[in-house]
Amino acid sequence: MKKQFLKLLMLGAVAIATTITSCSKKSEGPTEPEENLGDSDRWITVAGALMGTKAGDGNQGTMVYSVSVKDAKDPSKVINVYDDGFRVRSNRTARLQSSTNGSILFNIAYGGVDGGEFSKYQVKGGSIYPELSDKVNIASYATATPRWLKLFDGDQTGVAVNVSGVTITQNNGVYAYARGTSTVLSLDLKAASIKTYEQYKIALPAAEEAQGFYIGRLDGPTLNKAGNKLIIGVSQSKYNPATGAADNTGTVKIPAKSLIVDYPTLKNPTLISSTVSTGNTNGYRNFNLYLAEDGNIYQATQESGSHILKINQNNEYDNSYVFNLDAALGVKGSYIESWTYAGNGIAYAMYTHDGAATSAFDSGQQQSFIARINLNTKTAQQVALPYEPDLYFFQYQGWVVNGDEVFVAVTPVGKEGNIYILNSRTGTVTKGAKLLNKTGNHYIGVY
Repeated sequence: MKKQFLKLLMLGAVAIATTITSCSKKSEGPTEPEENLGDSDRWITVAGALMGTKAGDGNQGTMVYSVSVKDAKDPSKVINVYDDGFRVRSNRTARLQSSTNGSILFNIAYGGVDGGEFSKYQVKGGSIYPELSDKVNIASYATATPRWLKLFDGDQTGVAVNVSGVTITQNNGVYAYARGTSTVLSLDLKAASIKTYEQYKIALPAAEEAQGFYIGRLDGPTLNKAGNKLIIGVSQSKYNPATGAADNTGTVKIPAKSLIVDYPTLKNPTLISSTVSTGNTNGYRNFNLYLAEDGNIYQATQESGSHILKINQNNEYDNSYVFNLDAALGVKGSYIESWTYAGNGIAYAMYTHDGAATSAFDSGQQQSFIARINLNTKTAQQVALPYEPDLYFFQYQGWVVNGDEVFVAVTPVGKEGNIYILNSRTGTVTKGAKLLNKTGNHYIGVY
């Protein structure tokens, strides 16, 4: 299952640069256009992940192809991103974001010689993605494999996060704690430059550290309603204090947490804890926290029996809000892999659960489903789609919310599928353009 992909991430210690101006910045090609496309005119970019050594692993890079909203909704249209698309820069699966109107594609290359390089592509339709002039490499601050997301601030800012160099400290030969270097870095998306960054050694409560817990990953940075705090999801990894070896048994649990830092300075890191959940809150490759119209932030957890948590405008968990997906769907062991907020209290979540069919390609990977969620009534219903065992979304990255319509790519590994349009207001499902596939590949998002 997806849990296998959230294991301990051990990277070498990051070399901390002394000044922001020491980063690598290049300028070549056209400058960013000033476009003001309406929502109905926006491009829809479809992304597909190439197979590496195993079907469905997505480790050989990312292809993209763009169509109009009209064509994305047309089931007679055929998209073959693998034969006809454009390959974005990334050694493994690219970490992509798009501008609100779909006219710009943002990328941070993940791993390899270009790892950590932020770049932008203009979306021109089909496989035409001219690269824009400015790019900047943040590897010396956040390593060559950072997580990152753009903020919902009019396409002005992106935030990259990373945890590296985790080491164990002993006192008189006895395990004391493990900590890594946590980096939070803000990017100017327009100028392709680093705004600022901060690095911290963040301690968990002493009793939790003594049990071997530490912060293993950060992800999902989201700006609060006041615009003065970033809330960032936290993965809680664990060592066995007796042996110093990684402990992935999951038999011991501690409360779910989020990291909060001041914005825009990124200073004053503090942790908040939930009494509702013991899951991780960092997600995997997609947004995991969303600011809703009520001013609260809603956050998915990654655990057996996933929750949606609420963080109020005081930047604290509202522990009176209890939304367990198991209870809402009538299943056991539900696990949220990716989700999106569609507005007016409605969200869509990709999930698996205990007893789901196992993929023929990966004995540890169970099939996925999509649910329509009402955050106000704490209810959920499975969306009617063509499910099968080789349809799984653990790597899924991109949804497009365009008014009441939510666009999603649904393809089993190595098989054709379609774009589907989910109407968040009515709950209806419409089949859109056909997505052709190749052996071992799968579609990982729309932007």
